[in-house]
Amino acid sequence: AWREPAAYTMLQREVRPLPGQPGVLQVQASFRNDARWAQDWPALRLSLSAADGRVIGRRTLQPGDYLPAAQGAPPALESGQSAQVAFLLREPSAATVAYTFEFR
Repeated sequence: AWREPAAYTMLQREVRPLPGQPGVLQVQASFRNDARWAQDWPALRLSLSAADGRVIGRRTLQPGDYLPAAQGAPPALESGQSAQVAFLLREPSAATVAYTFEFR
């Protein structure tokens, strides 16, 4: 299958502390496949940084890590199709102030 991770576009993203659970981050994101063909769900690399720009945590999540098992997600995202994902993540440090996403 053709793969072009750069053809995924992040539409919205949010990483914030989960209320009532210290050290846990709630991650929500929506993205779209802008390739001219269907693509497999991408791997998502999330990097967390401190105020000085130093990366203090990085994790690459495979689709099985961020898609609910019960959802029964299609094997691919069609051209122009958008998706929303949400998952919890352990915060590597209280110094976390910034984040970036990359598609792999």
